Amino acid sequence: MDFDIAPASDYPLPDLVNFLNRGFENYLVPIHFNTVMFMNMLRKDGIDLTASRLLITNDHVCGIALIARRGWACRLAAMGIEKETRGMGGGSWFMQELIEEACQRGDREMVLEVLEQNEPAVKLYQKVGFQTIRRLIGCIRNPAVENQRSDLQEIDLREMGRLISQDGLSDLPWQISGESIAQMTPPARVYRNEQAYVVISDPKMERVVIWSLLVERERRGHGFGTDILKTVIANHPGKKWHMPALLPEELGKVFERAGFEREALSQWQMKLNLKGGIASHLLPIA
Repeated sequence: MDFDIAPASDYPLPDLVNFLNRGFENYLVPIHFNTVMFMNMLRKDGIDLTASRLLITNDHVCGIALIARRGWACRLAAMGIEKETRGMGGGSWFMQELIEEACQRGDREMVLEVLEQNEPAVKLYQKVGFQTIRRLIGCIRNPAVENQRSDLQEIDLREMGRLISQDGLSDLPWQISGESIAQMTPPARVYRNEQAYVVISDPKMERVVIWSLLVERERRGHGFGTDILKTVIANHPGKKWHMPALLPEELGKVFERAGFEREALSQWQMKLNLKGGIASHLLPIA
């Protein structure tokens, strides 16, 4: 098949949402965006629609790739090919184009996250040169009740973003980096207990997402992370709690000690180094 690309910025937002939903049809995890969700993702994750691309064949949009950008780094925030076009070489061709454009922009690295269980996608990214940084896991706890209820101090999401950039892992996944957390707005909340901090989605909802957990460097190894998880659960009893599959696997024990169970699905955090306009490790695609 002959393929071409077009800037996502040339299309209305509702059309982009439709292309995205078609691209993730029959995905391992049910995904369905609406316009509000899509706009929130654009803002929080720094997605640039002028750098994002649509895959086209025979004047028909058959795929979409969302590109986020910050400084010298870019992220493949999402890439979906509609089911009728899968397996026809479009994904490989699309990735080559996206990498070439990143090099032309002067980006120095491209990052992404991909479900470990999505073997075709993992193989595609490995084929074009992406290297694995680490496994990312998700954790759940429901129903959740704790007894150690106590007052927690609430702080600004922007301050939490600064603290993560200062004291968090230097290579956190894009979506839970300090820059992304700083772009979040209420009803998301940040709670502090001594030198431990936790970011959660709207605590009034039945299902609450934990977006970030941080303990200041000098206080690590003393159970403060587990304690604040238990405390925030005690302060909001009866909720279902979920840490998406964005948690570095090496931090999983903190959640386990707070009564969370690991989810079946996991992700690979991956990176492609781009140097001097050339993707290092880039392999030819037949």
